[in-house]
Amino acid sequence: MSNESYRIPQDVDAPIPIFAWEITEVVVAIMVIGVGIIMRFFIPGLVAGILLMMAAKKMRSGQKRGQVQHVLWRMGLRLDPLLGKYAPRPMRLEYIR
Repeated sequence: MSNESYRIPQDVDAPIPIFAWEITEVVVAIMVIGVGIIMRFFIPGLVAGILLMMAAKKMRSGQKRGQVQHVLWRMGLRLDPLLGKYAPRPMRLEYIR
């Protein structure tokens, strides 16, 4: 081992964006547009998909990574039910000492 220090960028494992959005936001918008196509509501589905992507970008601006998932978890949405018995309750805001 060498005694040299190395700098690793903080966003080295960040997802690759598509234009200005992350891949998860694009996939959700495509799903909304797809449901609109299936239900024969192409224009409302397209508008809903675009509005969803704009809202996702606005929610993400100035926030830390994973902030939206944390807010959903705090509201009580169980994003990962298998880890539910090991994770603290969502409505409890204090740390256990």
